[in-house]
Amino acid sequence: MVVFFSVLFIVGEELGMTSRESIGRFIEHVHASPGGRSLVAGAVIGLLVVDILLPVPSSVVMILSGRLLGFSLGGSVSFAGALLAALLGFFGCRWGGQTVFTKLVGHRDGVKVKQWFEEYGVIAIILSRPVPMLTEILSCLAGLSKVNPATFISAAVLGTLPVCFVYSWFGAEGGPGLMAAVWVSIAIPAVGWVFTKWVKTRRQGVGSDSPK
Repeated sequence: MVVFFSVLFIVGEELGMTSRESIGRFIEHVHASPGGRSLVAGAVIGLLVVDILLPVPSSVVMILSGRLLGFSLGGSVSFAGALLAALLGFFGCRWGGQTVFTKLVGHRDGVKVKQWFEEYGVIAIILSRPVPMLTEILSCLAGLSKVNPATFISAAVLGTLPVCFVYSWFGAEGGPGLMAAVWVSIAIPAVGWVFTKWVKTRRQGVGSDSPK
């Protein structure tokens, strides 16, 4: 899958889709046209959906979304596009890639992938949201490994939502720097996941101590 996405990234780079300047000029041009805000929203969602296959600089798209649409709307539009991309990767592989996946890795390794996702998949999906290529690979692997859709969607939302709104805030208000926005967008879902695990562990402990 790394090879597959790497080839797509190379193709995308040759087509100029990885250029921050090109993406920026395109969105600014859309914004300057009649009905610009609505078209910008559509362009942002479209670019983030295409990012599941081609190396669109999603951080730049989300920052521009915040700058041109404002913090709340920009973050919401980015969230819609990023989550839609994750769902397309997940359900596309769930419905169309199972047979090929089983033939490539075999039944035994397929079971191992499923077991790994049961133990580490949620935190991996959450923390991969800001990471190029890794987020696409994990979305596809989650679909192939038969992870419960509700579990995947919950993890994708938890990881995607803060990323989109941190970048939107950075675009709308101007932040301390792009890398700071990246680290904050990783830290927020990570803290949320740790807190959720802590609450779950405490509940399990209370349940085990209750009288039979």
